[in-house]
Amino acid sequence: MKVARLYIIMFVMINLFSIVSQAQNMDTITIEEIKICEPISIKTDNKQTSQVSSYNQKFLNNRNVKDFKDFSSATPTLFIPDYGSKVTSSIYLRGLGSRIDNSSVGLCLDGVMLLNKNAFDFSYFDFARVDIFKGAQSLMFGMNTMAGVIALNTLSPMNYQGFKGSLGYANANTFNISAAYYDKIKKHSAYMVGADYTSTDGYFENKYNNSKVDWAKSLNMRFIWEYSKDNVQAKNSTYVSYIHQGGYPYALFDTLNGTTQEVNYNDFSGYDRLFLMNNTSYNYHNDVYSFQSLTSFQFNFDKLQLDNDFTALDYFNMTQKQHDYAVSQEIIFKDNNKSDKWNWIVGAFAFYKYLDMDAPVKFKKDGIDSLILANANNGIHSAGFNSDIEFKEKEMTVESNFKYPRLGGAAYAQIDYQLKRFNFAFGVRVDCENVGLDYLSQAKINYRWVPYIADWKEILTKFEGKSNKTYLQVLPKFAINYLLKKGNVYASISKGYMTGGYNTAMFADIIRNQMMQDLIADMNIKPKPGSAMEDIYAMYDKDEIINYKPQYIWNYEIGGNVALLNNKLSLSASLFYIDVSNQQITIFLNPQTTGRMMTNAAQSRSFGGEISLTAYIKDFTFVANYGYTNAKFIKYYDGKADYKDKYLTYYPLNTLCVMMDYLLRVDKKYLDNVNFAVTYSGIGDIYYNSTNTIKQSFYNLLSCDITLRRNHYSVSFWARNILNTKYNTFYFLSSGHNFVQMAKPFTFGVTMKISL
Repeated sequence: MKVARLYIIMFVMINLFSIVSQAQNMDTITIEEIKICEPISIKTDNKQTSQVSSYNQKFLNNRNVKDFKDFSSATPTLFIPDYGSKVTSSIYLRGLGSRIDNSSVGLCLDGVMLLNKNAFDFSYFDFARVDIFKGAQSLMFGMNTMAGVIALNTLSPMNYQGFKGSLGYANANTFNISAAYYDKIKKHSAYMVGADYTSTDGYFENKYNNSKVDWAKSLNMRFIWEYSKDNVQAKNSTYVSYIHQGGYPYALFDTLNGTTQEVNYNDFSGYDRLFLMNNTSYNYHNDVYSFQSLTSFQFNFDKLQLDNDFTALDYFNMTQKQHDYAVSQEIIFKDNNKSDKWNWIVGAFAFYKYLDMDAPVKFKKDGIDSLILANANNGIHSAGFNSDIEFKEKEMTVESNFKYPRLGGAAYAQIDYQLKRFNFAFGVRVDCENVGLDYLSQAKINYRWVPYIADWKEILTKFEGKSNKTYLQVLPKFAINYLLKKGNVYASISKGYMTGGYNTAMFADIIRNQMMQDLIADMNIKPKPGSAMEDIYAMYDKDEIINYKPQYIWNYEIGGNVALLNNKLSLSASLFYIDVSNQQITIFLNPQTTGRMMTNAAQSRSFGGEISLTAYIKDFTFVANYGYTNAKFIKYYDGKADYKDKYLTYYPLNTLCVMMDYLLRVDKKYLDNVNFAVTYSGIGDIYYNSTNTIKQSFYNLLSCDITLRRNHYSVSFWARNILNTKYNTFYFLSSGHNFVQMAKPFTFGVTMKISL
C-alpha cells in the first residue's frame, strides 16, 4: 500500500507540473546548492529527458565531500557501498550494478569517460560541479552507461585565480592536506597545479596480528592548462592518482544467528594503484554549429594482494598485477541554429585498450590438504583403494598470464524537432567492439601413491588458448519533452548495454579442478559418479566458463521537473521500468570452489520511482529525496534452483535522504557566518544472495557539518554515522564460508580551508 500511494503521489505531481506553469523553454533552475538540468558539455542540452541530480561547489564544500561514495543515497536510487579497497568501486543505480569487471554506471571526468573501473575511486578536491545522469545514457556516452553517468567537472583556472588549500584531521589518525594554485598567464590562457594527500590508520583490526587492516595513503595531483579566445577553447589536463593501502576487513558471518566474528586472517591483503590520465579538448562554436574534439590517454598500473580464504588457516592467496593502457578519441558536431525547428547532434568515438595481467594464486598447506588432496583421496577411496596419494610440495602456485586487448568504435546521431510546446527527439548509436584474450594458466606438482607409484612423479597441468569476440550494438532512443515555463514533463524509451568480457578470476580454480582430473587419468582410476573427484566443469563448455556476453536493457521512463515560487521551490519526479536481458550474474559454480565467475544466466526487470523536493527560504535550504527500486528475476535457473521472482542482489529497495542547511549570519569582526549542514539517510533492504535468505535490513545514518567562515578562511567540524549504526556493507560466499564487512563506526574530524 505504501508503494501504491507513492506512485499515486508521483503521478499527480507530474500532471500538476503542466497545470501550475505556462509553457516556456527551461535553461537552468538554480536553488542555491542543487541545480537541475544544467548542461555539462556539448553532448547535453536543456531538453531534459531523464532525471539529473547536480551538485555545485558550495554543496561539496559544506558537506566536505571527498569521494563519490558521499553521493550514495543522497541521490535517489544511487547506492555506492564502501567495502574492500579502492579497486572495489561498485555502483548501483535503479537496481543495476556489477561487483566485478565492468560498471553499469559510467564515470566521466571533464567530458572524458574513464575506461577502467578500477580507477573510479579517488579523492575529490576542487571540483566545480558533479552531475549524476540517471537512466540509460548509452546514446551519448556509449558502453557501460546503461544505468547512468556520474560526470565530474573540475574548477577552471579561467574562472578562478588564486590559491586554495585545506588541512584536516579525524579519528583513526586520519590526515588530509591539499593545495592548488590557479593563475592566468595572459589574457587568454590560464593554468592550475594542485595536489591532495590523505592517510589513515584505519578502523578495523586483524585479530591474527593485532594490526589495522584498512590503513591507506593516497596522493592525487592535477595539472591543467586552458586557452580561450573568441570562439575557440582548448584545454589540456593531466590527472595523477596514487594509492597504497590495506583493506578487506572481511570477517566470518554466521547466517543462522546473524553474528559476525572478528577479522582474522594470516596473509596480507592490500591494493596499490598508479593512475595517469591526460585529456586534450578543443572546442569551436559559432551561430551555425559547435565542434568538439576530446583526446585521452589513460594508464592504470595496479597490484592487488589477497588472502583469498580470509581465515587464519594457510589456504591460498593471490597477487594480481595489471598494466592497463587505453587511448580514446571523440569528435562531436552540434547544430546551433536556434531559429530552426530541427536541431541535430552527431558524433564518433573510438578507443583501444590493452591489459596485461599476471595473477598467480598460491595454494598453501591447508588449501592443498582440503581443496585438492582431501577431494582426491576421497575419490580414490570411492574407487575401492585404501592408500592415499601424497604431494612433495607444501605449496603450489598456479601461474596465470592474460593479454586482454579491446578495440571499439561508435557513431551516433540525435535529431530534435520543436512543435510549439513539444520537442520530439530520436537518436541512434551504432557501437562495435572486439574483445580478445590470450591466456596461459599452469601449475605443477610432484605426487606419489604408495605402493602403486613409489617414486615422486610430476604432474603439469596447463590451460592455454586464445579467444576473440566481436559485438555489434544498435542503441536507439526516443523521447517526447513538453516544455513548461519553469520546468518540463517528458517520456523516453532508450536501450543500453554493458559490455561482455572474460572470467579471469576462474582460471586458478579451473587448474585446481583439472589437476585432479589429470591425477585420476595418470593413476588410471575411475571414481564413482558424485564423488569428491568429480569434474565440476564437465557439463560446461570451456568458452561458456571463460566468456560472458553483453547485458542489454530497455529503459522506459516518464517524469518531470518544475520550479515554483520564484525559484524558491523545485520538484522533480519520475517513474521507470527497466527490462533486462542476458543479465550478468556473479556466481560460484560450486560452494566449495574458490573462483567466482560472471555468467549470462538471467532475465530480470526493475521498476520504481524517484521524487525530490528542494526549498530555499532566505538562509535555510531543505532537500528531501526518496527513491524506490523493485528489481527481480523474471527468468533465472542455475541448474539447481529456480530464482524467478527473487530480488536481485546488492542494491537497496529504498533510498531516503533529507538534507538541511542553515546559514547563520554573524557579521562580526572575527566571524562572518556559520553554516549548519545536517544529513539523514535511510537505506535498505539489501538482499545479498539470490535465494533472498540473507539481507541487510533498512538502516539509518546521520551526519553533520558545522562550518565557521571569516573572509577567505573557514573551519569545519564534521561527524559521520553519529548514531554509530551497526550494519553490513558487503556479503559474499567463498570456499563454503560466509563473510561480511561491517560498516565504519562513528567518525568525526575537523577541516580548515583557505581561499585567496
